[in-house]
Amino acid sequence: MRKLPHPTSLAHAMLRQLAAGPGTFYQICELLEFDIEDDTVEAVCRAHFSDLVDAGHAYLVDLTYHITTAARASIVPPAPYVGQVAGPAYRGTPHPMPVTIARRAAGARA
Repeated sequence: MRKLPHPTSLAHAMLRQLAAGPGTFYQICELLEFDIEDDTVEAVCRAHFSDLVDAGHAYLVDLTYHITTAARASIVPPAPYVGQVAGPAYRGTPHPMPVTIARRAAGARA
């Protein structure tokens, strides 16, 4: 995989849109609000998609473009910790604690 496109470039905008989900050439261009009715704009967009595929940042499956895992990891920030009681900042000594399980009576409502 080659170096990612510059963050302010058209190709980088295409990669960010692909990170949101796969799409066809026309869908991605429409979401990015490119006027592909103009032949010059369409040619430039197609050239950028071709460069992204050649560089190994995206791949084509039938008609839809997808972002590669390596490019997604480079563009999208890592997800925060979800569902953990204590994240990486927790430095205490782990120890077992008692747990009380409370059940509602049959037919009780919250």
